[in-house]
Amino acid sequence: MSRFLPKSFFGVFALAAALVGLTSCEKSSGTIGIDFADDSQLSFGSLKEVSIASWTEDFDSLITLMPNALMVGSYDDPVFGRPSVSFGAQVVLRSVAPKFGQNATLDSAIMILPYSGWYGDTSAAFTVRVNRSAAPLTDSIYYGFSALSPGFLLCDTTFSPDAVLKTLKSGARVGKAALALRLDPARLEQWIIDEAEARPINFSTNQLFIEYFRGLVVSGGPGNQAVYQFNPGDPSAKIRLFYTNDSIRSDTSAAGKDFGLYELAFSSGVQSFNRIEFDRTSAEFNLADQDSILGETTTYVQGLGGAVTMIRLDGLKAIADSGYVVNYAELVVPVREGSNLRYAAPASLNILQVDGYYKTLIRDYTRGNIGGNFMATGVLRKGAYRFVVTRHVQDLLRNGDTASFKMMLVPERMASSAARAVLHGSADAVEPMSLNLWYTKPN
Repeated sequence: MSRFLPKSFFGVFALAAALVGLTSCEKSSGTIGIDFADDSQLSFGSLKEVSIASWTEDFDSLITLMPNALMVGSYDDPVFGRPSVSFGAQVVLRSVAPKFGQNATLDSAIMILPYSGWYGDTSAAFTVRVNRSAAPLTDSIYYGFSALSPGFLLCDTTFSPDAVLKTLKSGARVGKAALALRLDPARLEQWIIDEAEARPINFSTNQLFIEYFRGLVVSGGPGNQAVYQFNPGDPSAKIRLFYTNDSIRSDTSAAGKDFGLYELAFSSGVQSFNRIEFDRTSAEFNLADQDSILGETTTYVQGLGGAVTMIRLDGLKAIADSGYVVNYAELVVPVREGSNLRYAAPASLNILQVDGYYKTLIRDYTRGNIGGNFMATGVLRKGAYRFVVTRHVQDLLRNGDTASFKMMLVPERMASSAARAVLHGSADAVEPMSLNLWYTKPN
C-alpha cells in the first residue's frame, strides 16, 4: 500500500474528527477510531454489535428455467442428506432441412457434454441415463420441483467420469474434458433419418423440429456420489450422428468418405431446466424444528434451494428512533471450522431482503457487486463471509418498518450449483454471526 494519501483523505478525516467530537460527551459502547473499510468507505464512531436471530429454511419455488448450468447426479452428504439433480433440455438442428441420401443408415450416435464443473467424489463410478422426453418442454416457467417425463431410453451406462482437467504452462488443457455417451443408433435412425425422409416439414425449421422431437431427459442412478455441471451454451455440446448411404458405401476410392456426419446441438436459447430432489433422512438438521425466535446455534446454506439461512435484525428495532447515524454496517457470518473439507463451501453468498413473498437483493449489492466472499485459512479451512450492509441498514432505520428487518443468505448461482456451507448461527456460544454498526449521535 502506498505511504502517501490523496488530498481527499484529509477532508474525510476532518469530517470524521468532527463527528467523533459530537459524540465525545456520550458513553461509548465500543471503540472509537478510523479505519479503512470495504467500498472505500470509512468506519468511524462507536462500534455496536446488534442482536440478531438466525435459523434455516428451505427455498421453495426455486426457478430453474434456462439455468447457467445443466446438472445431473447425486451424492451422500453426512450433514445435508442426499440431493439429486436431473435435467430436461431441448436440442436444435445444426442446419435445417438435412439430406441423408438414399438408403441412409445410422452407424453411431455420440452425445457430448463438456464439463463446466462438478461437486463431490469424481473418482466414484457414475450412472447416467438419457431418455427422449415424453412431454414437450414448453412451459413458460420451470421450478426445481417441476416434473420430468422420461420416454424411450437412449442410454443407460455406468462409468468413471475422471473429470479432472489440467492446464499446462502452454495454456493447453488436458484430461477428460467432456461427458461422451453412446446413444441408441436404431432409435435415432428412426426419429431423425427416417423422419427427415418421410416428413421433411418437421426439419424445415428449428421451431417445428422442437415441437416434433420435444427434447431429452438426462438423469443419474441411485449410487452416484457426485453432481456434474454442463454449459448448454457451449458450442461443443452436441449430438453427433455418423451415417452412411448408398453413395458413401459405393465409393471405394482412397479419397472417398467412410461416413457422413450430422449434428444436433444444445443451446442456451431454448428451453431447459434442472429437476431437484432432496432426501434429508440422514441430515443433521431438521427444517421442521427451527427456533426462529431465539435463533439456532448452527445454520445452513445449500445450493439448488436445499437450505437458506434466515436472519432477523432484532436489535435494529431498539435504535430505529434513537437518532443514531449509522456510518458503516457489516454482517459477519463465520463458517463452521472443518465443515468444508470434503464438500467445498460456496465461493460467495448473496444477501436478500425478505418482504412477505418478495425476495430482492439488498441495495448494497444491486449494482452487480458480489456478495460476501469466503476466504478460508489453515488446515481446517477456517473463515467467514463478510457483507457490507450499510445502505440496507440505513434504509431500514429511515423507513422504520420493523416487519422488513428480515434477510436471507443464499448461495451464489443457487439454481445451478450444489455447493453448501455450515454456518455459525446467532446462538453460537463462542463465535456467533454478528451485525456490527459504527454509528454517531449528533447533539
